[in-house]
Amino acid sequence: MEDRSRIPLADHRDDAIALLGAHRRHRDEPVTEILLGRVCASDVRSRVDVPALDNSQMDGFAVVAADLRAPGEEVRLRAAAAIAAGQGVAGHVPGTASPIMTGAPIPTGADLVVPVEESAPGSFDALPAPGESIALRPAAVDAGRFVRRAASDTRAGDVILREGTVLTPARIAHLAACGVERVRTLAPMRALVISTGSEVRSAERSGGLLREGAAFDANGPGLAAALLEAGAEIAATATVPDDPEELRAAIGRLTAETGADLVVTSGGVSAGAYEVVRQAAELPGVRLSFPKVALQPGGPQGIGIIEIDGHRLPWLAFPGNPVSALLSLELIARPALGAPPRTMLRAPLRLEEPQSSPVALEQYRRARLLPSGEVRLVSGASSHLLGALALSDALVRIPVGVDMVHDGDMLETILLPGAGA
Repeated sequence: MEDRSRIPLADHRDDAIALLGAHRRHRDEPVTEILLGRVCASDVRSRVDVPALDNSQMDGFAVVAADLRAPGEEVRLRAAAAIAAGQGVAGHVPGTASPIMTGAPIPTGADLVVPVEESAPGSFDALPAPGESIALRPAAVDAGRFVRRAASDTRAGDVILREGTVLTPARIAHLAACGVERVRTLAPMRALVISTGSEVRSAERSGGLLREGAAFDANGPGLAAALLEAGAEIAATATVPDDPEELRAAIGRLTAETGADLVVTSGGVSAGAYEVVRQAAELPGVRLSFPKVALQPGGPQGIGIIEIDGHRLPWLAFPGNPVSALLSLELIARPALGAPPRTMLRAPLRLEEPQSSPVALEQYRRARLLPSGEVRLVSGASSHLLGALALSDALVRIPVGVDMVHDGDMLETILLPGAGA
């Protein structure tokens, strides 16, 4: 059954991707470890062939195949001058064997390397003098043996990094090997993380004491950690009571102090009487819409911008229940920030009894991945069960149109950090 009053999660996620994408800044950065986790902002091409020249894969003797006999049969050749890595390309003289080190350029005319272990010296403890007779017993005599061909890894002009790719250690190393000096990246967004609600108190700022009717703030620390893991930076965190003017003022003040370029709030987006984010949307300079997303938990959402001193900051407003807030960040903000996708698989459910799901909603259930490859649901579906999420290392997706799941059903499963540990 389709609920036309709600929009699909995929559509809302696309809206968030477009919103943040329009406000991302670029910067050129050197190819060093600082690129780790950055998102490439444009295609990058190799400046050189890698390897640049034919070179030796082994310590051994560079020879020409025509000078060898059958595999395993001894042949004696005269030693030529030794070739070390970093030297220029020498010419090969037929009837000779050039001692060559790993990574050194293959001399012109030679076409294979006989490992030093397949020679009478057996090692290079002492290099043979030029003209000295060398006994070789090659295990194979095929041309190209232990020769790393020029451009066998990468050719000059090849696209080695695509726009939108997350930089990993291997990709950074590849950029360096290809002679790339700087890369254009998406600058990490600096997020204000604001928990709304007059009942919300920071455990740290309140000394761990909680007055009657209040609640410790779980969303601020949780969302900040999730934003960091998704590649953002945290400009500031704050709690704000149910006062729209105070909320707008806090965003303005903290933006001026920190240079934030993204606002992430939790709470105040539902249909109650004290929905502070909805009320703030009526103020000048705030343009937010509040779609109902076909998602459980996390259906009520807010998205838009706030203008502060001529600057427009994107604003993602999530529900206040902690599981809804964290799930919203996982499914909406994380891809909008360009974070690498989670590992997904189809896994069978292990259930003691069938579980219901709202047929018009895309439901995500907390779960644990079992050694058997099955997933077991953790606790119920309620959005306040944060402890159940803390015990989970997977999210099971129950699609729209399914009202009941059973033991053994195969469902899409998102693996969270710690899965399989």
